[in-house]
Amino acid sequence: MTRYLNTIAALAIGTFVVAGCSSKAETDTSSRPNLEISLTNPLTSERTEVVEVTGFEANSPLAKHAVGIVKVDGKEVEYIDVDGDKQVDKLLVKATFKPEETIRLNLAKEKKVPNGVTGLKKTQAEISHKEGGEWNGRKYEGGEFKNVKSLRVPESHTDHSYYIRYEGPGWENEQIGYRFYLDWRNAIDIFGKKVDTLVLQNVGQDGFDSYHEPSGWGMDILKAGKSLGIGSIGQYINGSVAHFEQTDSVTCSITENNCLASSITTSYFGWETSAQKADLTSVLNIQSSDRAVKHVVTTNQALEGFCTGIVKHEKGDRIESLISSNGWVYLATYGEQSLAEDKLGLAIIFNTKDVQQVVDGEHDHLLVFKPTTAPITYYLLGAWEQEKNGITSREKFVSYLNERVNRLNNPIEVQLNFNGQ
Repeated sequence: MTRYLNTIAALAIGTFVVAGCSSKAETDTSSRPNLEISLTNPLTSERTEVVEVTGFEANSPLAKHAVGIVKVDGKEVEYIDVDGDKQVDKLLVKATFKPEETIRLNLAKEKKVPNGVTGLKKTQAEISHKEGGEWNGRKYEGGEFKNVKSLRVPESHTDHSYYIRYEGPGWENEQIGYRFYLDWRNAIDIFGKKVDTLVLQNVGQDGFDSYHEPSGWGMDILKAGKSLGIGSIGQYINGSVAHFEQTDSVTCSITENNCLASSITTSYFGWETSAQKADLTSVLNIQSSDRAVKHVVTTNQALEGFCTGIVKHEKGDRIESLISSNGWVYLATYGEQSLAEDKLGLAIIFNTKDVQQVVDGEHDHLLVFKPTTAPITYYLLGAWEQEKNGITSREKFVSYLNERVNRLNNPIEVQLNFNGQ
């Protein structure tokens, strides 16, 4: 059986040190048929990617594989069970491609990673709230933070309730971290990182917001204010942006917390604005060493004015690729706009087929999407100059964005060959 899949891949650089991503079971490969994956780079430039492979049948050898991460010819391959049915739903392959190179991996020749090995855990997602205290009006008093897999937001919760650690879910990789406010603001914020280790598990544990001050790992570097921050969602109505002041309920879940990729799914039920009422689902996905977060949003109604945006900053110069062109393009800002008062690049990479107009709101540079109930996919990212090997100039930021867009417009080509089936 041969199947061709085109995937959107993510930039991946470097190594990492945290245990817990080894395969859960020994695998006997002696009697396994040939399971070859061919990955082809169509570009004439080198690229390092985490490639997502999906679409194989439930009874395929890949679906029956043990969940976890292995090495094949030195490449990291992670098998992931998304829905918890003990069947692998997708796999991730991290590889560096030379210009126009095809990499062939025979999974029958995999090498199991020993339990507890370091150098594998490169992403994480988490949400943590207090338990053991009590609500006093709109504030939560006492208790201790506990990480949970999912949370239904209490009706009493609002901004500065001191209930959720750093006010919402967080996700990160080696380069950068993000969070969004799980309250009416719903803005996405950035944790700038000076280190290439996972840090969010320690952020905000001392009570609330010391992360606004510089530390050895980094700091909160984006002031969202009344904006959408970087790449959050809202509705553009009569010249202003409606956030999430009115909902029936909101749930947030850590749907993936893996070595090479992690995801957060948030469901908004009965989001009501002056224009419409709808249900939404948001899925945020981060991959190893890619600053760009993939955001997939689905609504049960075609919403007029549904939008995303980038916070306006007086020192953030606006940059955009050719908006009239086809395929993936970007809207960005760059300048001394971080809370550390140094250089920060912000960008949204989007597909022109999805966007109705680009406008300037009061607090944001906005992308207004065409009304649809089909999933809308775009990427949001930050690039702080204090990162290890960080981007330190506007010219380098533009070059990075152009390269990132080029890869999205020319994804890795995937071919599966299952012989002996």
